[in-house]
Amino acid sequence: MIAPGAWDEMLDEFRALGGIAENICLGAGSFGRGLFPIDPTKPINISIPEELLVPVDAVAIENDAFRVKAASPISKRGRAFLEQYERDFSWGPGHREVESFLEAMHQLPERIRDLLTKKFGAGRFFVPTTNDLVKTWFFGMRMINARDQRRVIMPIIELANHGGKGSYDTESGVALTGKFDGEVLVRYMMPTDPLDMFLNWMFAPREPMAFSTELVTTFGGKQFEVQRKFHDDSRTPSIPNVTVDGDRIVVQYLLLGHRNFPRVPKGVFRHAMQEAGLKEADELYDFVQFANRQDFLDLLDALEGVDLSIIPTLRALALSQLRALSCHFGVRQA
Repeated sequence: MIAPGAWDEMLDEFRALGGIAENICLGAGSFGRGLFPIDPTKPINISIPEELLVPVDAVAIENDAFRVKAASPISKRGRAFLEQYERDFSWGPGHREVESFLEAMHQLPERIRDLLTKKFGAGRFFVPTTNDLVKTWFFGMRMINARDQRRVIMPIIELANHGGKGSYDTESGVALTGKFDGEVLVRYMMPTDPLDMFLNWMFAPREPMAFSTELVTTFGGKQFEVQRKFHDDSRTPSIPNVTVDGDRIVVQYLLLGHRNFPRVPKGVFRHAMQEAGLKEADELYDFVQFANRQDFLDLLDALEGVDLSIIPTLRALALSQLRALSCHFGVRQA
């Protein structure tokens, strides 16, 4: 339990160390614990200076307590602040939730674990749960690539839940600003879909887009492979990167549904396949759509009659992905 006044005391020290924290408080909403504006009519402003961004490799967990290694570039006062912040607001109350989630996944029947692993790439949930694994999961969900591409942990801003249209500003340190009618929300990742959110953040919100699961099939005498690999050089979330090697066509990612632009998925697929030398590819697109829907319907079927705490999360994953997959009709030529 957080001591009375601990939040304000933490913010006072944060500001003394060069941070900015305006118009924010800690509260609980539909996504659980999160950040809220004190006055929704005014913008919030959070800015974490470079001096308080901890490189992931400078973090140690000793006797279940968060520590910043002495060899890190963080000052002694900064280390003391970060260790108390993590104890009271982040690692301290949060890592047990990660342990509980992983334990719940391990309780699933083998047939569901196999389905999640083979169809949805969820095998990393089912390796033995160790202290190092909990640390990797916990901070993996809370780190960000700084401007110099260092992987760092960001205090305070990491408490903002996923959603809305806001984004992180990493030009100098890490910042989050804007006006929010209710909870302070920020996009964790773009592009993304419910499956990606589940695989990386352990929950499956409704997202406007859906990308294909990984699959391999044969069409028109060619092997066709879909991956789920996004790169910095990706042209746009909707236009897939395609490579052709003889009779093998590899699509690094494939948009199948978009709530705001439902005619785009089939249009960009047609264009990409024409560039790859595969004409009249509508049937292939329809098959990939069909295969994806069947995978998530199979997951819903497998969950029937299973009474475990993790089942509502997995059901939300399937339903959220199916809703996003359904957002396609017609064709808009690329």
